[in-house]
Amino acid sequence: MVNEERAFDPARRRVVKLAAAVPALWLAGCGGGDGNDDGDGGDGDREVRRLSSFYLETRDGTRIAADLWLPDAARTARIGTVVMLTRYVRSTGPGSPRPEDDPNYAYAQRFLEAGLAWMYVDARGTGASFGARGGEQTPAEIEDFGDIFDWIAAQPWSNGRCATTGVSYPGGNAELAVRLGNPHLVAAAPMFSYYDVYEHLSMPGGLYSRGFMDLWRDYVAALDRVDGAICKLGESMGVSDCDAFAESFPPVKPVDGPEGAALLAAAQREHQGNVSFPGTVDARGLLFRDDALGEVAWRNMSSRTYLDALQARNVPYHVRASWLDGGSADGALARFVTQRNPQDVYIGATSHGGDYGSDPFGAADAPPDPPAQEQDRLLMAFFQRHLATDAAAPEPARRLHYVTLGEPGVWRSTETWPPAGGTPTRLHLGSGAVLSPDAPADAADTVVVQDPDANTGTRARWDTVGNGERVRVDRSGSSGLTRFVSAPFAADGRITGHLQLQLELTAGRGDGTLIAYLEAIDPQGGVTYVTEGNLRLIHRRRAAAEPPGRPLRIPRSFARADALPPVPGERFTLQLDLLPTSVRIPAGHRLALCLADRDTTHFDDYAGADAPPLVVHTGGAAGSWLDFLLY
Repeated sequence: MVNEERAFDPARRRVVKLAAAVPALWLAGCGGGDGNDDGDGGDGDREVRRLSSFYLETRDGTRIAADLWLPDAARTARIGTVVMLTRYVRSTGPGSPRPEDDPNYAYAQRFLEAGLAWMYVDARGTGASFGARGGEQTPAEIEDFGDIFDWIAAQPWSNGRCATTGVSYPGGNAELAVRLGNPHLVAAAPMFSYYDVYEHLSMPGGLYSRGFMDLWRDYVAALDRVDGAICKLGESMGVSDCDAFAESFPPVKPVDGPEGAALLAAAQREHQGNVSFPGTVDARGLLFRDDALGEVAWRNMSSRTYLDALQARNVPYHVRASWLDGGSADGALARFVTQRNPQDVYIGATSHGGDYGSDPFGAADAPPDPPAQEQDRLLMAFFQRHLATDAAAPEPARRLHYVTLGEPGVWRSTETWPPAGGTPTRLHLGSGAVLSPDAPADAADTVVVQDPDANTGTRARWDTVGNGERVRVDRSGSSGLTRFVSAPFAADGRITGHLQLQLELTAGRGDGTLIAYLEAIDPQGGVTYVTEGNLRLIHRRRAAAEPPGRPLRIPRSFARADALPPVPGERFTLQLDLLPTSVRIPAGHRLALCLADRDTTHFDDYAGADAPPLVVHTGGAAGSWLDFLLY
């Protein structure tokens, strides 16, 4: 079966052979050994090349392209190796015998200076690798890790200990590799990845994330050199001169040797058979979490699918996420609460990838926190600790480190989530568009304003996933939306964790969208975005039991069989999660809950322009409120 979890089978372990294109010089220098010496470094100096690019042949005969970077330590000692498998092209350019000419040179130095080998691999069907893709992060793609680890362990410079890492898609691969149970994999660093690709990236709240998905579709097809895809990408970016755009598109780096260019061309011919997601597959046929089209399935791409296998491996993690990066923080928290393996988790206020500071209360040009150098130091220390030849078994330590929006430079740590000491707080929605700790006695109805132009700008949490830019949400056009506002805070307060909203509603039709934004309003009336929650109304059914790997949130399956369209004109209770955050609300500031019935910049519209508006009922017997923990 396509979605069947295939655990690592010791009976099929073998050293994966190098393809014929590997240069003989490389084989003589640092490959081809049987790896059977005692590992104490006493086998004399080895000639090693700092950078070698070659093919590995996997268990099914597919040749995948790899770049291997080796430190000077590999000449005399056995060392650990960090592997990153990407679908975004391991390297660009014509290739060069000079490592310093490679685009990855600066990044590779981080590993080499730490005394580690770094291997960067094109996933099958991408870059210079052969094969055609039946989908994204398919079982076959992830199983290639096992072949890579086995090959590394057999090299004379290897101590047999491997780790995986990556940001975004490669970060998801890093965690998915853990489920294989390969004995050489001893640590993983999934960073800014999505524990549940359906909810945390592509379909938040069951809404098709058109702004991200359509761009990503065109981008990866262009990277794979699918015929006509580069021009299509240029078209979607507003570029009129296709030829000039195609010429400026970075070429894929071939493997070393005189046949490298010809092998690259042959590999890219095989890419024409790629089933791209979304692309040749219409992603709108995958609107429910349990949908699948051949090998294209949400479950393949989501670590939470393999919860039992990940739990059993007990591999230590180094995790990074951001309160403003799609749903990455929600995934990091779900993993932290659910999986008992050793974890060191950092949730900051940065862009996707951690390159820019993105605290909405901070300066527009604020640097990332922690700085890039400190991020690297923490990551390399993690790898050195677990990849050392004499590394001890991982201790069951689990620590979560997080920042609070509006408190730059202040990090807190906890071993539990939510942190201890929070006061459960409820603010009721009432007439006059207020949020109040007191339940309103009088019933009232409030119409959710319909605004087809309502959105959070083009640098919101769902945009920077694709472009890596600084998150800066634009609330300037939201003044006319439905907004419930609290009294000014009498003292500083800190909201930390998930927020949950309950609304009594009447819908005018059998489908639609509700988006709830949490905002802070300063004494001068300035509005600052904090977080949001999204839901397509047909997903309003509350699940009878908590779905696996989805703690902390209202139980909801997003399964096709559980769809429950509203009955037009009938009242119903809707429960909605807001994505987690930690935010300081200073004295004198007010808290606001802004409701919208669409965000057509980012998501498909499920109600339509002529749909009757949603109506929120408050007071009397109606229960409409916002719950959170206040510290």
